[in-house]
Amino acid sequence: MKEGIPMVTNDTVSGDAQSQPSAGLLPNLTVWTPEIDKLCVTVARWVRMDLPGGTVYGQQRNGKTRAAKYLILGIGSILGYSTAVLHWVIPDQRDGKQTEREFIQEQLQQSGCNRVASRDLAVLRRRCHTHLVELAKTAGSKRIIIMVDEAQNLTRAQYGYLIYCYNALEQLGVYPFFLLIGQPELRNAPQSWHEASAMQVLGRFFAREFIYRGVDCDSIGEVLDAFDSPVEDEALPPLQQTFPAAYAAGFRLQNLTDAYVEAMQLVMKQHNVASGLRLPMQYLRASLLGLLHRCIDEHLALEHVNSAMVFQALKDAEFFSVLAYYVDAPDMDSDAGAAARGGRA
Repeated sequence: MKEGIPMVTNDTVSGDAQSQPSAGLLPNLTVWTPEIDKLCVTVARWVRMDLPGGTVYGQQRNGKTRAAKYLILGIGSILGYSTAVLHWVIPDQRDGKQTEREFIQEQLQQSGCNRVASRDLAVLRRRCHTHLVELAKTAGSKRIIIMVDEAQNLTRAQYGYLIYCYNALEQLGVYPFFLLIGQPELRNAPQSWHEASAMQVLGRFFAREFIYRGVDCDSIGEVLDAFDSPVEDEALPPLQQTFPAAYAAGFRLQNLTDAYVEAMQLVMKQHNVASGLRLPMQYLRASLLGLLHRCIDEHLALEHVNSAMVFQALKDAEFFSVLAYYVDAPDMDSDAGAAARGGRA
């Protein structure tokens, strides 16, 4: 499933780089990456097995939320049938925890239902469950997938609300799958709970885990190639629009692969990283934009971009200040990390 799914379209850019210095140099879309592909395949496998849920976690800036949006658009084609998919986002609750009423009202709104005014909590619950059932029926399915983003913000009580929702939907003939998505601390969420009260949560949500990571050196070329995709409703890729002469001569962003790999190797050497350094999508995109703008500002030919320039672009993107967070731990093997931590796979 190597294809970019546009999330937001750009305005058409014409002319060359010298006359269009503020042009959109990269498509504003979620591009295909190997990690997105692995995520989609893994979640589809879980859903096909009629499992109740799973967990995806990873460091910030790796692109988890964009991957979730990609999954929303692509899961049906992978499964081979249509299904309702929702994307709930849990707010930060450090300054005040949501009541159950507020939680249900928030999820109703995020599910596209504005009928959130009621003093009766039971009415709100029924309204939420009925709306989710209707969404599943509209999609022509008895299945609904609910992605709970920023799930590290869930309170213990809210896990209970999710289980109640799961049971209610099952009684109404709809089979839900809850995918919790969040930062690494989500991985440790159940550990502070008493065993008796945590078993339902562990079995529903944490028995299956996927670690979502940045781009490794072996995949950089594929990701750069994906950035060359045209934006939806546009005839030409942004690179062709902004650098028409170089594009006509055969230059593609994938030509920068060797320079990126060499730069990453130099970064690892200077920072004493033996192996496993990943490049988060935010910093890959930022560094790539920095390189393209530098070529425009300094009138440099794209084919003259080298590893030293990429190294500087990564530095300018502030990647060096956070790179320690993006080195794979020994047990960080996507979809197998659970097994390595004691049999949860």
